[in-house]
Amino acid sequence: MDLYHGSKKLFSKLKKRKAHAPPGRPPEEALDAIYLTPDFLFALLSAARPPGTIKMGMNQIDNLDTAERVVYFENPDQFDPDETIYIYCVDPTKIPEDKKIYIDLLQTAVTEDEIIPDKIETHKAGDLLKYYHLVDEWD
Repeated sequence: MDLYHGSKKLFSKLKKRKAHAPPGRPPEEALDAIYLTPDFLFALLSAARPPGTIKMGMNQIDNLDTAERVVYFENPDQFDPDETIYIYCVDPTKIPEDKKIYIDLLQTAVTEDEIIPDKIETHKAGDLLKYYHLVDEWD
């Protein structure tokens, strides 16, 4: 099973950088690292999202393959379904275990300076709409 990283930018290597975590989020979400996820659809969301905060809900989070995915964008008018985005695929066995920090079910921070992805996939941001239901309000 691969780990994934989603981005609006095309790179030949993933390089660690200081992540920005919104206020109130755990400090583990703002490390100087490369953030990867075992969930392809979460990587797709990360790449496709417009600027601003997002809120995401999934029932059955322990079973991501069958989760109902709901997302709210702070700036939905800036979501461009035709935008080209990139999903980087990484073989986790190529990353030393002592360089991985498991944040939660969706996030693994890697403290390596750089990672050369095994594969880079090109998608459109609108592909997200096949898997996530966008909502106008978040209760």
